[in-house]
Amino acid sequence: MITYKYETHLHTNQGSACGRAGGQEYIEPFFKAGYSGIFVTDHFFGGNTAAPRTGNWIDRIDVYCSGYEAALKKAQAFNKENGLLGTDREFKVFFGIEQTFDGDDYLIYGLDKHWLYDHPELENWRHEELFEAVNREGGLMIQAHPFRLRGYIRAIHLHPRDVHGVEIYNAGNRAFENDLAEHYAREYDFPMTSGSDIHWVEFIPNAPDKLNIGGMEFDTPLKDVFDYVERIKNKEGRILR
Repeated sequence: MITYKYETHLHTNQGSACGRAGGQEYIEPFFKAGYSGIFVTDHFFGGNTAAPRTGNWIDRIDVYCSGYEAALKKAQAFNKENGLLGTDREFKVFFGIEQTFDGDDYLIYGLDKHWLYDHPELENWRHEELFEAVNREGGLMIQAHPFRLRGYIRAIHLHPRDVHGVEIYNAGNRAFENDLAEHYAREYDFPMTSGSDIHWVEFIPNAPDKLNIGGMEFDTPLKDVFDYVERIKNKEGRILR
């Protein structure tokens, strides 16, 4: 049976200060590893962003989105060169955001560059304000790696009233942190997702039969971001780990 795997949590060096690979570098390795697409979720201005901290808002958003745009451009060329355009094997690149508050991180799906252009006030929003906005736009807000605790994270914060779901597998987490996330999600009956939280290309397996690094698997290809949003809210898809 043919299935379709998607990386849901990915960082580029154009949009994330901690990223080690450009968006364009991920396309062929992920395709060779058996994935059908990626969501670029660079760190937004509350986190470890590569965009300027000050200056013109539009210019800052342009820098922030440049990793996604580099990945999209490369994917379009790759699909054309390999005769994949319009087929089920076409490699997709989708836009996402990772926003950080007090050490708690959220993956946002369903907002785009033009929406960001129009909402400079979001830089000062709390998590509940962001959730309300994402909800109004029909998007999806997932708490990423909710039980991760590191030196740069002061405390674990959970906001079950202000998320649509929980990332229960993150390849950068320790096993017990993922286990706690899954327990939390099941107790609150949340939709669950998985992602690698990848920052460099070498983390990608070099063949489809290698161990999955994370992501979501579906029986049919995703049409767009909102197709993904709907499927996750409906608790469709399989966790890769």
